[in-house]
Amino acid sequence: MAQHPHVVNWTSEDCPIVSRYDAWVGKLNEAFGRWNAIPISNAGFFAAVKSYDDNLLKIVECTCDPCSATRCRRDIASDAGETLTVQMVLQGRESINFNGEQILLNAGDLLVWDSTKPMHFNVEQRLHKISVVLPLQRFRCWFPKSWSSIRRWIDGHSGDGRLLANYIESLSGVAFKSGCNDDYALIDATICMLANALEISDDSGAVPLRETQLRFVKEYINANIREPSLSPASIARATNMSLRYLHWLFKSSEETVTEYIIRNRLEHCVRDISNPKMLHRKLADIAMFWGFSDATHFSKRFKQEFAISPKAYRPQVPS
Repeated sequence: MAQHPHVVNWTSEDCPIVSRYDAWVGKLNEAFGRWNAIPISNAGFFAAVKSYDDNLLKIVECTCDPCSATRCRRDIASDAGETLTVQMVLQGRESINFNGEQILLNAGDLLVWDSTKPMHFNVEQRLHKISVVLPLQRFRCWFPKSWSSIRRWIDGHSGDGRLLANYIESLSGVAFKSGCNDDYALIDATICMLANALEISDDSGAVPLRETQLRFVKEYINANIREPSLSPASIARATNMSLRYLHWLFKSSEETVTEYIIRNRLEHCVRDISNPKMLHRKLADIAMFWGFSDATHFSKRFKQEFAISPKAYRPQVPS
């Protein structure tokens, strides 16, 4: 049976002995954002990674020899997006400093951390763990007031902790074997299991599901607004929902999916066109930069939105 296209297996044993640690650091950065690993002299360093990643939900099972690394503010700023990670230790021992909080993890323990805070880890014994990585914004939508103050350590031997641990093991098994059919639903299921284990009470300002889904889709659009291929169909595929459901979400707003895309592109264009430092930049180049694939279509849409042509809107270039 062929391996699922979203599943990747890697081991340091496939690398030259002298470069195994550096190769592991590269995999660490791919899986969990940018980290500054502390150099070690162990030329025979061992690590193995199995990952499922479809750009929305990521599941990583890894084993590594003792090592340590740090994330500072500069590393955080370089990440492509903010994530929440639920980590379960299967074997070994690891100490964590998350934003000044010291946490010791042994086999069976779980850790919840997000990519917005400085962090340091030190693997003290060969570590085997499974991590589920999901968009932080989704968790924020569920708990807009309390998301940043949650408890980080979970006892995996407790009743609710064991329930979460069993879920993570089952989820990883399915993902690695056959992939996931509905990552969006699984992300919400993970948050539910996590909320139960952490005993997070409902925020008084909790947002209805339709509104949180619409916000999630809009954030995806904003993050990919420069892609000319961005369309309702591509957005539906990327967010794991049907095209019909996507259009239904936007019925609660004042514009369609396409109208939202075009308006946001035009707003970016207006900002650049009115910027004195960009007076010598061609209007067509600005339009192309923000995802318009045709200058004529851009001019037509611009005039419909602002009742003036882009050329007339633009300040005159000083002579």
